[in-house]
Amino acid sequence: MLETPSKINAVAIDEETDKIRLDLNNVRGEIEFKEVWFRYPTRKEEFVLKGLNIKINPKESVALVGESGCGKSTFVNLLMRFYDVDEGEVLLDGVDIRKINLHDLRKAVSLVMQEPIIFNYTILENILYGKLDASNSEVLENVKMANALEFIEKNDIGGDELPPAKTMIEAMEKHKNEITLSIGKEKYAEEMEVLKKIEEQEKKKFFETFEGDVDNRDNALKDI
Repeated sequence: MLETPSKINAVAIDEETDKIRLDLNNVRGEIEFKEVWFRYPTRKEEFVLKGLNIKINPKESVALVGESGCGKSTFVNLLMRFYDVDEGEVLLDGVDIRKINLHDLRKAVSLVMQEPIIFNYTILENILYGKLDASNSEVLENVKMANALEFIEKNDIGGDELPPAKTMIEAMEKHKNEITLSIGKEKYAEEMEVLKKIEEQEKKKFFETFEGDVDNRDNALKDI
């Protein structure tokens, strides 16, 4: 299975010199489905879309409404080229998306799934998946636009939890003498080591940026 060639090879897309490159600053955002027929490879017997025709104009808001399985998610999957249509065309600004460089196409579209996936890294690193070369000011501006800054800064993840490890470490250090008399130096050292490991994990939950914009994050991100 691993050696089976992918029909849409996202790994080799940079080698496709014949594809149209997009100027992302000039993408208008006109989306059109022309006579689109599509069925999933694992369900060849049933078409999800049967001759779909729809045109969405730039800056127009459109809601796709329907019961489960009617093709709402399929519409987005085809627009992002997670799959290709069986018949018909999907156009972006009048151009068949199969003729567009796949990286450029996906950079031109912002997608928020109903069940978003969060990678086990910092919030900053998760956001940078959308644009790896984004400056810190761009990251901060987009977090504000998404109305996410408040709950990120509050680290509002809900639930009844213990105090942050940093607070517990400070308390342990403040009362070191009393604690070591009670549990011994060896046990105290063990508890502090555990708390410091927990503190490192907790740091990943917070959104932190540096003053100004940085050109190279490799070293800086290690501390976030």
